[in-house]
Amino acid sequence: MAIRKEWTEWHLTPRGWERGASRVHGEGNTWVEEPTDRVVSFVYQELQAEDSPEMKRWCEETWRSKKADNADQLLKQYGPAPEKL
Repeated sequence: MAIRKEWTEWHLTPRGWERGASRVHGEGNTWVEEPTDRVVSFVYQELQAEDSPEMKRWCEETWRSKKADNADQLLKQYGPAPEKL
């Protein structure tokens, strides 16, 4: 069982990376509307289990526009999704 699980969504737009919804331990979820011009979305997560002092961290793609053909170009321009809460 997790004793701490936090996450933040990151949306790539033509302007760069924009912070989305998030979950902060002890504060709950904060919901943010996704940008209408996003081309790809990722979620960065941190998890700490009861039985381990080590923090697990990972980032994964959760959504990609079927209409935007410039996602790979924007990823190259702005780099990977931020790995921060």
